Amino acid sequence: MSLHPPTIAETIAAGPQPSQKKRRPNWKALLFVVVFFGGVLVAGYLQSPLSTVSSIEVKGLREVRYEEVLRAADIRQGMSFWRIKKSDAAANIMAANPLIESADLTISWKGEVVIAVVEKTAAGLLLADDGFHPVLQDGTVLAKVEQLEGTNVPIISLDTAPTVEAGQRLDHPDLLELTKQMPEVDRAVLDQISEIRVTVTGQWRLFMRDKFEVRIPPRQFADKMKTYSTFRTALGSDKPPGILDLESDYYKPFTPGQKKGGE
Repeated sequence: MSLHPPTIAETIAAGPQPSQKKRRPNWKALLFVVVFFGGVLVAGYLQSPLSTVSSIEVKGLREVRYEEVLRAADIRQGMSFWRIKKSDAAANIMAANPLIESADLTISWKGEVVIAVVEKTAAGLLLADDGFHPVLQDGTVLAKVEQLEGTNVPIISLDTAPTVEAGQRLDHPDLLELTKQMPEVDRAVLDQISEIRVTVTGQWRLFMRDKFEVRIPPRQFADKMKTYSTFRTALGSDKPPGILDLESDYYKPFTPGQKKGGE
């Protein structure tokens, strides 16, 4: 290795030395490009069929019709699912139909809309002056039913059949108290009741499907019916149909010719 400095000729022959300083990338320009093309992709996606509702499923329906839910939610296939406000749609569904207790919407990135509803439970069938009307647990009256086949809820009757209007709440305090207390009673016990007769004076009378008649104090339906199963079991299966008074805790068989419960 030569210790002498290079001559002028050697320096010219070697040419210019490359710069040791590297050029930094322009991050602002790169970010602008990314944002620009990202915006183009998003805009294209929003305008494409990929952002539209491809299918609509409604879960939990028993009495309410599929079309009624869609009409209230104002959702249809082919519309952009970005236009759907889930909370507003759920509120509209519940407001349009008193039978629906809650509604919840989910939307997938593929445009699949699922509406899950929970319907209120009918407390019984009210015998009104124009026929039988289902009554919800909150006292709301539904449209009259034409046939009773397949119905497993109790018939509710008064001394005088009332006039009711579908969609409106009952204004009878005893009936409102009865429907309010019914969810507190075990379903197996409710299924055994054929009819509940609410009287203006005296005890309420319950006609059971096993031909027994149960009598309870007014407005104590839940408390007394919680003890019914124990009382009925202790009575034994060999006892003939009769009156079970849950206010005084006694049993009295029907006399010959006396109407039996459920008849």
